[in-house]
Amino acid sequence: MAEMSQTAEVSSQANISESRPVYEVGFHVVPTVGDEGVAGVVDQITSALGNAEIISQQVPEKMRLAYTVEQAAAGKRAKFDEAYFGFIKFAIDREEIPALEQALRANKNILRFLLIETTREDISQAPRRAVFASDRLEGETIQKPKAAAEEKAGEVSEAELDKSIDALVQE
Repeated sequence: MAEMSQTAEVSSQANISESRPVYEVGFHVVPTVGDEGVAGVVDQITSALGNAEIISQQVPEKMRLAYTVEQAAAGKRAKFDEAYFGFIKFAIDREEIPALEQALRANKNILRFLLIETTREDISQAPRRAVFASDRLEGETIQKPKAAAEEKAGEVSEAELDKSIDALVQE
C-alpha cells in the first residue's frame, strides 16, 4: 500500500512539472565582470529562479554586440560593445515570474535580458545545420539571369541614329 502511494505521488509531481509553463531567459552579462565573474552572475540568476525546474542552459560566452548598449550606473552612462551571452530554459509557476523579472532588473551585472514563454523541448543538444527551404531550387545552382536577345546588335547608320534621337527629344 505504501508503494502505491509513493508511485501516485511521483506521477502527480511529474504531472505538476509538465503542467507548469516553460520559459527561457536570454541575458547579456556586462564584460567588466570578466571570465571569472560570469559564473557568479549565472549563480545569482539560478538562485532567483528558486524552485524552477531547469531544462537546459548555455554557459555565457563573450560576443561582440550588434550595436553599443548604454547602461546607467552611479550617475554615469557606461557604454558596452561586447558582453557575455547565455540562456536558461526552465519550468516555473506563472505567479513567480514578476519576482524573477524584478530580480533580473535589480542585478547590475546584467546588461539586458529577455524572458519569453516557450516549449519544453531541449534544442541545445540538437545538431545545428543550415536548411535550404526553397523547393523550386532544390539541387540547382543559382545562375545569373540571362538577358533576352530581343534585338541583334548591328551597325546603325548615322542618319538613322540622328532620326531616333530627334524623335526622342521632341516627345
